[in-house]
Amino acid sequence: MAATETKKPFSDELLARAVQEKAPRWKGTPGQRYREMPETFALHLTALAAHVEPDRKIAGTTLAASTAEKILSFLRSNGPDADGFTREPEAYGGLGGWSHNAAAQTLLLAKRTPAIWGKFTADDRHRADLVMRALAVAGHFGFDDENDYPVLLDGVSISYKSWNPNITEGYVDILVAASLYFGADELNAFFATFDFDRFVGELKAANFLNIVRGWTHTPAIRELLMKGGQFTAPGGPPPLKFGGTIGYGAGVRRPFTYRGWPLSAPWEIYRLQANVMFSKTVRTQITINGENRSRLLQHQTKAVLSPWEGRMGMCYEFETTDWDGLRTSLTYAYEGVMVHLGTAATLRVLGEWRDDAAGRDIERRMAVGVADLIFKAKEGYRGWSQGRERLNWLEQDLQPMGSDYIFPLWSELFPPAPEPSVK
Repeated sequence: MAATETKKPFSDELLARAVQEKAPRWKGTPGQRYREMPETFALHLTALAAHVEPDRKIAGTTLAASTAEKILSFLRSNGPDADGFTREPEAYGGLGGWSHNAAAQTLLLAKRTPAIWGKFTADDRHRADLVMRALAVAGHFGFDDENDYPVLLDGVSISYKSWNPNITEGYVDILVAASLYFGADELNAFFATFDFDRFVGELKAANFLNIVRGWTHTPAIRELLMKGGQFTAPGGPPPLKFGGTIGYGAGVRRPFTYRGWPLSAPWEIYRLQANVMFSKTVRTQITINGENRSRLLQHQTKAVLSPWEGRMGMCYEFETTDWDGLRTSLTYAYEGVMVHLGTAATLRVLGEWRDDAAGRDIERRMAVGVADLIFKAKEGYRGWSQGRERLNWLEQDLQPMGSDYIFPLWSELFPPAPEPSVK
């Protein structure tokens, strides 16, 4: 379904809520994360609708104007606020990708939507390029095939490229967005000539101090980005419990590849992520150990099984492991899906989604996985993570993380779930 075939996605009511959310912002503190997820997801949803119908009026303003205004609120910077922070995504990598990917997808949509891009000055566009390049550098450092570092670009936050999708999805998807934003050749040319001092100087000149603060926090990061080499993760108490690991890499002055795929293959990179995200067979009662099993909390019905029990497509995080053993988690599943659906929706609306066997297979598994996730969220789910019981449900856990702006990306832009297996 190309963008021209997408008619008026999202209701006026939903869009009114989205445009009335405040503009998102970020803060940059090494070793910490700050994110405004409902606000960021609301902006991305508005940008998707604006690409299809830029002149559609919501709350007395066109969608294009609403989108542009919020983007410019974090692109234009006169310096730090009273707390010492600017507003742009800090671009360290890792779990920051929960909201950073939505920002990257929004910038891509803005560039592909003349009614939005036309509201940006030449300086605004340069600032958008700087943010997207910074995000891409963090993604390259974290996920290029030749880089295997146990840390983010602040040099102190522990992260591994082998961790579960709720952590790794964001910055891989950012490289998909950046490839489509710049073009693969232009982005790889930037990587090849990357100069840390020059680029940090540009960031300082633009008052993008959230990024600068993190990138310059650990002096070794400069050489790792430029030349690669060895780095030992810092140790200490949680969240540094994985410290001491030695990582190696080639830096970012080389073409980016992800599991063998180059930047010129953004669809294939996305497809790799989808094949992991929706890779499980739906199960509701997962044995953790002995008689210890996951189950529905029956907030809405007396169901004991998901309607899609036995179907392929369950979210990866409903049956995986963490450092304390088996994990089955509603919130971890949602954390991966909230990022993934944002990327999928952008590809769909921009006409980059491929209507081929692989694309249709992803649609089928996604439909099962997201429908199963929503059902379990509404019922409530007794899961297990980090060695203890977790009781989670939609209103308590997912809505504060912006689910009202995430689930419509699937329901409005992709085929519905198949008929239930369990009545």
